[in-house]
Amino acid sequence: MKIDIKNILDSYFRENGDEETCPVCIEEEGQRSPLYAIASFIRQHGLLVSSKNLELAWAFICGGNSMLKSEIMGLSSAGRLDNAAASELFDKYLSSDVGSQIDKIVLEAIEHIRNTTKIIEDGNKKTSECEENLIEQADTIRTNPVDIDGAIQKLLSLSQLMVESTRENREQIAETNKKLATLQTELEHARNEADFDQLTKLPNRRKFERTLDEMLKKLHEDGQSLVLVFIDIDHFKKVNDTYGHECGDRVLRLVADELGTMSGSHCHTSRYGGEEFAVIFDGQDIDSVWKIIDNCRDTLASRSLVDLQSGKALGTISFSAGVAECLSSDTKRSILRKADLALYEAKSQGRNVVLKYSNAR
Repeated sequence: MKIDIKNILDSYFRENGDEETCPVCIEEEGQRSPLYAIASFIRQHGLLVSSKNLELAWAFICGGNSMLKSEIMGLSSAGRLDNAAASELFDKYLSSDVGSQIDKIVLEAIEHIRNTTKIIEDGNKKTSECEENLIEQADTIRTNPVDIDGAIQKLLSLSQLMVESTRENREQIAETNKKLATLQTELEHARNEADFDQLTKLPNRRKFERTLDEMLKKLHEDGQSLVLVFIDIDHFKKVNDTYGHECGDRVLRLVADELGTMSGSHCHTSRYGGEEFAVIFDGQDIDSVWKIIDNCRDTLASRSLVDLQSGKALGTISFSAGVAECLSSDTKRSILRKADLALYEAKSQGRNVVLKYSNAR
């Protein structure tokens, strides 16, 4: 018999809201199983008892993904681990749909390549056999010219067989190449899905990490300047709690669109996670970047917003940002830390402000 842990926990939480123990969380020896910690995790953060949240809790408590654990702990300590954040974490670390899709496409491509290789090998084999027979018939004509008409007929037959075999191989290879071209398009589409946030249509953290690696390589090789900005929407949890997550999603898209207006400024804007965004500027100094970000902040904060879906007035939406210049001595870890510290300082000073990290610290 299969035990439905989800329904058991769900009904238990409804009936025993303040109880500390759960009947399915105690082993026969009286020891608490990981299910106890999972149940506590779900209750602590007020999460829905869904299969995704249970899997996320299991991965946090029993899994070995240090990046997932670190991100959950950060959101938890900041009081920002809600159902929306949990869903994003699941999609980021545990959802395998896109990965499976990519794997399937790659395996199909490999199979087509193998088939093409076999076609070429078979064709080469047939061609070699025809060549040997042609040489043999030519030798026969030279040594025994009596039956020259019959030999010529054999030569013609072998030549025709060789042409037909070559044509067949060419058609099969052309067909395989068409299939490979289709698979390449599908693979690029799948990679695109894996690299872009479906809500804001911005590159996601996965894509950001690769872009930052590329920019750091250019910095260290060519001395190209690099400035990193971390942006965090102010009081975003209040928007979700007051107006609902759908309204929160619309706010995220609004901010993403506003940040997108900077795309002509040699920058790469990504959704870093939750209500955080990251922007990489190349070829610009920190003062110029600060001015661009601050102008964007001021433009957004000066607007009085209304949620068109509900008709409710949202007031103003603002963001805080930390700007850090990457020095030649910086590593990926250090530049991320500098931008994060500058953002933390901006939020500590009351939010709706853009602060530069001082390398003189």
